[in-house]
Amino acid sequence: MREEMIKKFFEGRVGAAELAADIAGSTRTVGGVVSYQRVEEMDSEFRVNRAMLVALCDAVLAGGLAPEFLHEIGFALVSSDRFVWDADDDELVSDVISDWSCPEVNYVLTVDNVRRCKAWLNNEEPYPVKKVSLGKGLDRVISIRHRTK
Repeated sequence: MREEMIKKFFEGRVGAAELAADIAGSTRTVGGVVSYQRVEEMDSEFRVNRAMLVALCDAVLAGGLAPEFLHEIGFALVSSDRFVWDADDDELVSDVISDWSCPEVNYVLTVDNVRRCKAWLNNEEPYPVKKVSLGKGLDRVISIRHRTK
């Protein structure tokens, strides 16, 4: 997967089908626990905003992008040195990207949950308060994701 393709999608220069084709096959999982995501870094910085995340939600809701691809996109955004957003300016952008990057801890990436993300981003529903772990080991999730070139 190429960061440039995510940027082009955000700019409206490629559609969901092109983005999905670029993402397909970019992640390899070993033993069900460790994942390696191949990401090609772009050359310059690009600022991500709420409307861009809504566009990704719309692509999923229209059927052009599989909900689980938001995992790859979220991880690519979080692990990138080129994609930037100001969490002080819009904490919800940071929250949603983090949710997508780690669905096994946050929200499983289903069409219904993507619909919820869109409602949060459009201020139609409040972003939920997350439960704090009780630390008893009952809610343990083991997952490791690496970014590779």
